[in-house]
Amino acid sequence: MDRRVVHGTCPHDCYDTCGLTVTAENGRIVRVDGDADHPITRGFLCFKVNRYLDRLYHSERITVPLKRSGPKGSGQFQPVSWNDALQEVGSALRRIVAESGGQAVLPYSFAGNMGILSGSSMDARFFHAIGASELERTICTASTGAALRWVYGSQLGPDPETIPAARLILLWGTNPMATNVHQIPLLDRAREQGADIWCIDPLRTATVERYGQHLALRPGSDYALALGLAAAIIAQGQHRPDFLERYVTGFDEFEQVAQAWTRERTLAATGLDGGEFDRLVEQLAAVRPILFRTGYGSQRQHDAAKTVWAISCLSLLVGSPQDVGGGHLASNGDAFGLNWDGLTRPDLRTSPVRSVNMLKLGEALLTLDDPPIRALIVYNSNPAATAPEQDSVLKGLARRDLLTIVHEQMMTDTARWADWVFPAAMSLETLDLHTSYWHRYVQLSMPAAEPLGHSVSNPEFFRRLAGAMGWHDPAFTASDEDLIRTALESDAAWMQGITWDALQQQPVQKVRLDPAVRPFIDTGIPRPDGRFNMAPLPVPIAPKDLSPLEPDEFHLLSPSRRETIKSSFGNVASVVKEGRPELLMHPDDIARLALTAGAWVIVYNRYGETRMQLKASRVPQPGTVVSYAVRWNIAAGGSNVNQLTSSTLADYGGGATFYSARARVRPGV
Repeated sequence: MDRRVVHGTCPHDCYDTCGLTVTAENGRIVRVDGDADHPITRGFLCFKVNRYLDRLYHSERITVPLKRSGPKGSGQFQPVSWNDALQEVGSALRRIVAESGGQAVLPYSFAGNMGILSGSSMDARFFHAIGASELERTICTASTGAALRWVYGSQLGPDPETIPAARLILLWGTNPMATNVHQIPLLDRAREQGADIWCIDPLRTATVERYGQHLALRPGSDYALALGLAAAIIAQGQHRPDFLERYVTGFDEFEQVAQAWTRERTLAATGLDGGEFDRLVEQLAAVRPILFRTGYGSQRQHDAAKTVWAISCLSLLVGSPQDVGGGHLASNGDAFGLNWDGLTRPDLRTSPVRSVNMLKLGEALLTLDDPPIRALIVYNSNPAATAPEQDSVLKGLARRDLLTIVHEQMMTDTARWADWVFPAAMSLETLDLHTSYWHRYVQLSMPAAEPLGHSVSNPEFFRRLAGAMGWHDPAFTASDEDLIRTALESDAAWMQGITWDALQQQPVQKVRLDPAVRPFIDTGIPRPDGRFNMAPLPVPIAPKDLSPLEPDEFHLLSPSRRETIKSSFGNVASVVKEGRPELLMHPDDIARLALTAGAWVIVYNRYGETRMQLKASRVPQPGTVVSYAVRWNIAAGGSNVNQLTSSTLADYGGGATFYSARARVRPGV
């Protein structure tokens, strides 16, 4: 028997970036286990990845190139050879570029595969060389990143391995039981050692059930709560003036904004109980170390960056960065100093190009001109299901004159609209390099078996596409090993010694930053004046998300859940066991509207409507409904919750406003 055991890495868009031990026998992967030696993920996997073989060898895997044979959106295709497909696609792309210029081509990708090579390497080189329109990839974390850079100068937070040292932990807009399961043992250890853990969330999540202390604020009022807490702490003289004087600029401007948020105004805006509010103020003033652990749920709203700015300033107000175990942990994405320019080769672009925000895909496909988008190349994403204002996205994909090329593993909603679908390998079949936006480990992921059928990795797909364009420069023929070596050619002090050869010997390597090193306090603050910036963002300070609901209107939230990662795993029956899209509604609201749990309902607003099955639940509070993101459209007759979400951009950073949606509900058929 030919048996192979390699280190792999979960590629999905998740904080944990789990280390895997992957076993193959006779060229077929037979086991996927957690890597017991990984210091963070420690040998156990989430609900989804424990069933990864069901996805890897799913009956719907695409294994050959497919050419559309029926109407767009019909899902009707015929198999073709790679040579024939590349000849036709290459000819079509060359014609479009010759007639309309490279900007008539738009890439669309996000985090369906978080590998460094899979996410931004040969693909970036290809689009730079073609002169394609540049995609602003803002759908998930853009507002948080912009606010963190405004306050701190970079996206760096405490090492997760120091979480047990904290004595007060605020889980703000995050549900780690579903989306960051390897944080749970660290939180449990902190609690065992005396930490108080508060969950600040509009929903009664599984994390709330585990830790108990719940501030069930009104959706969209996070900004008000952060400023109200800050105002109370300043009014009581419980802030840290010595810390602020030494490390901070802009405190006076912050204080002027915060002082408008009196206790009464804050309670009215958030809907919180005054006793809970007062108790948290007391703890913020008295306890150290304090960890502010914000998730991305707190920023998918109109007031996104202002919210992250206000929470960041609150953390500075109480001096949280000065303690090991304290600080503000939103992202560690800037802990890795990879050689991005060498990897992506922006020098291949010969002239400036226009930018297209990915949240505006429908608008771009329907209205852009000079030139219009004539070719769309989609990979690592499923925008027909995941992009907002879904109706306009689907109308754009239906354009008969749009060449849509999709590199994909399954026949997703987007693939069904394609002219060409090319088979994509899965991460366990490819070589890649991985970092995390939560922990600080670099991992080399080795292929355990050859890609299924004729599928290929993302870098190989773009190597072949470059060849079809007639490009044979070494920039487009570099191997995956070459790309990894280039990415690791870094002058960053924290990356020293993390090389291709070192990763061959030990595929899990931590950046050279000791957990006891306090971010910014010990490493320096990477802002021009070397100080934290509490000055308000250059946007209106008035909140946009606090307007009252209209009669029979609901806040509509579409958070992540443990069973899927957005649309990934959406067709894996062992993971998504309920086949119908659900709308969770509080029993009081069901009774008030004379609806019936279990019945079909129509959820609608000015952007569109979709059908869901109503479920009574105390996860949402009255006035809020929940539809977990995101079902494939085919499960509900061609649409999902993103019929109801807006492409309106957040206040700063160009981020998404999914959680600012409002909708009404009526009986369905």
